[in-house]
Amino acid sequence: MNLLARRRQEFTDLRTLAEIAIRREGHVQRLNGVLLLQAPASLRFEALTPWGQPFLLLAVNAETTTLYEVADHRALIGPASARATERWLGFALEPDELVGLLSGLVVPIKDPYSAELVPADGMGPSLRLTGASGIQRIWLDPETGVVGQVELSGTNTSARITYANGGAAAPPSALTLTTLDGPLTVSIRYRDPKFGTGLSADLFTLTLPEHVKIQRFR
Repeated sequence: MNLLARRRQEFTDLRTLAEIAIRREGHVQRLNGVLLLQAPASLRFEALTPWGQPFLLLAVNAETTTLYEVADHRALIGPASARATERWLGFALEPDELVGLLSGLVVPIKDPYSAELVPADGMGPSLRLTGASGIQRIWLDPETGVVGQVELSGTNTSARITYANGGAAAPPSALTLTTLDGPLTVSIRYRDPKFGTGLSADLFTLTLPEHVKIQRFR
């Protein structure tokens, strides 16, 4: 727990190119673009055309989630919440949990009432946390705190997240999220990911053109 907390405290931001594949019920959506993360709970993703023009913009900050479909001149705006994440991703995660999973700096479940060290299996040693929201199991290097895999099982979420090639001072190069009770798999490959690039908080707020049709949700 202390290792996880220390690594999270050291995290400021991450900038990377990202190749994303979202597989749901036999359909695959592929997106390439720029992913920005900032502690504790801000995210921006710009999906780009092959010519480098943005066609989809997603921004999440402390208050708001904005999804802007450029070609359709349409935007969805709502509060930053697990419900909002479920709306665009299909999986409920609070913004800080999502930023933690994408950066490889996992956020432990809130207010666990038990914590257990589990002996090493094929993935190595793990930490099992149990709380009101369910069970979280985190496989991590006990020396560095680098996370190799996470499993979530609870009333709202049930998934496994696996990482590739993360280091004590380096982001993972790839991750895969698979729901354990539903047909969703999200595979993300990073290209040239970097921690601590000094991102401005202004990047996580979208200013929409006047002609955009806005749909608000709760």
